[in-house]
Amino acid sequence: MTESIWQHESCSPGRSYMLGKETYVKYDDEVAIISKIVEGLREFIHAEPAARLTLDSPKSNPERAILAIPFESDQEVILFNFAKVIYQSLMGYYISAAPRTSHFGISNLVLEGNYNSLLRREMEKLITHFQIRHDMAGRLLQNVGIQGKHSVPEAGKTFLAETIQKGLDIHVGYRIFATGESVNCSQIFLPLQTGDEIINQIYYNIERILHHNFVTYDECGEKYLNITETLIYSDLGELIKRSKNKELTRNKILNNLQFDIVSRKDPEIPQEQYIGDRLYDVLNHIQDTKLKEATDRSRDLYTACVSSTTNLIQDQLQYPKPKVRIEESTIKAEGQLPISQDYADSTGMPPARKFQRRTSGGEKVKRKKFQKITLSEEELSFGKVQVPSPPQEDMRVPSPKKERRIIRRQPDKQAR
Repeated sequence: MTESIWQHESCSPGRSYMLGKETYVKYDDEVAIISKIVEGLREFIHAEPAARLTLDSPKSNPERAILAIPFESDQEVILFNFAKVIYQSLMGYYISAAPRTSHFGISNLVLEGNYNSLLRREMEKLITHFQIRHDMAGRLLQNVGIQGKHSVPEAGKTFLAETIQKGLDIHVGYRIFATGESVNCSQIFLPLQTGDEIINQIYYNIERILHHNFVTYDECGEKYLNITETLIYSDLGELIKRSKNKELTRNKILNNLQFDIVSRKDPEIPQEQYIGDRLYDVLNHIQDTKLKEATDRSRDLYTACVSSTTNLIQDQLQYPKPKVRIEESTIKAEGQLPISQDYADSTGMPPARKFQRRTSGGEKVKRKKFQKITLSEEELSFGKVQVPSPPQEDMRVPSPKKERRIIRRQPDKQAR
């Protein structure tokens, strides 16, 4: 047997298994492996720009709130940096672990693209390290910034900025949290060195809110309000508490960072019609032409009826009913007394008669006070209702009388 036999380029499968192949680096393509890890982290890791408000003063209770700010997020860059740190950890497990051990086999599966529990546990462990170790947090936030569609305007004039800054710290950065199935939910905040204009605008908005509170206190109180540091910090603590639950308070604190989010929308600006609204209009549209004509005609008739009724009511309220003229011939034909007035009420009855009596000569006689007035039979009969006279005969049937028994007492019994 010569050495040339063992140096054949092609050999049987058994000999190929025993001799092995040429050595090579199995996980040399770093970018491809990191891109696979990014896809595994995308459903668990979420990053958004935020501002952290921390109140820590001996004159108030400590409070903290993390508020999302309306800026664009560099989540893809953060995911790539996160996957890069995980790749380095997995390569350390793979190289240092002995073959046929758990860490060696599990890390090998993750590097090949099979996402298992090791990826989730390593992700949770690194999140806690990012909050504690500043060097690892710097590796995560490498090439990460905050960008907005509009530039932040300059803050206005402030009066309590120094007092507020002594107790309230504001930082701008990223809020990173992990959620999902088979993952322990966790959240961290990593600040950035940029965002000074954002911080100044937030300080200005907070001072305006405090001014409104002080004016309200002064108007409701009986005496002049003394503004002290204790009052300022107590109001700051209540403001941070409300910002966690009330959307309007958060909008006031983050106002004018990108646009005015406190003022109401202008109703004159036409709003775009959404696709759902268009579909709803199409479904409710009457397709039948005859039915549409009948519906339009019914609507027009109803509108005309309502308008005519409204006009009639307005005319009746504006112009009262005219008085009815009673002809003298009609009165004489009916045998009633002549009415001296030309018009009567709408009911047809003459107006009230004055208490004056005429003499035979026709002259008016002034009535004295408490003077008895005698009226004629015609005047008495005018306006009366004829009532049938009662029967002359006694139509009542008398009831039978009962005998009354009278008992008289004797004098001797009364004496006893």
